[in-house]
Amino acid sequence: MMLENFIKAIGITEEGLKKELLQESHISTHPKGAVIIKNNQYIKVLKIVLKGKVRVYQENEEREILIYYLNAMETCTLSLSACFEDCKSTVNAVTEEESVILNIPVRCVRDWNFKYRSWNAFTINTYKDSYNHLMYNYANLAFQPLKDRLLAYLQSTSDGEVIRKSHQQLAMELGTTREVVSRLLKKLEANGALLLGQKEIRILKK
Repeated sequence: MMLENFIKAIGITEEGLKKELLQESHISTHPKGAVIIKNNQYIKVLKIVLKGKVRVYQENEEREILIYYLNAMETCTLSLSACFEDCKSTVNAVTEEESVILNIPVRCVRDWNFKYRSWNAFTINTYKDSYNHLMYNYANLAFQPLKDRLLAYLQSTSDGEVIRKSHQQLAMELGTTREVVSRLLKKLEANGALLLGQKEIRILKK
């Protein structure tokens, strides 16, 4: 059923591609916190999120740099690129919640790009959407104050109105220090934007 939803969602029309997807791919389920892509490892399969949420990031010493989140029907552009170049991954990817993943062998990813128009369109759209997202993030990083970026990040990652992340984890994901995050959170609380609790942050307004 999930594979059928994926086929419909990205507009696959070729019967040959549908058949190959059924034959060559497999679906796996991963709990929250599972590492599905590791930095410096060769990409053997392309992973597409069918259900759930995945955080893609780069790591430098004790800092993490968030690249983007993957939601349903999305795949990591950097991993997609590695499929064509036969190179190692430059990112890590971890599930933010229980997630269902479609796994497609690298050889199929390359072959289908030339054989099937709808798969080629999926590849191009993935690159285009990722580029637009990265440019948006770059603009925020360059021009938006860290306090505003922190609040926007909390709003985008909250489970309803509650975020259950430590100050250290937020600091790693935003590429700053725990002390800076703690100070900014207290300012946001004083401004009425959020409420700090025991191991949770509650958003009060959006």
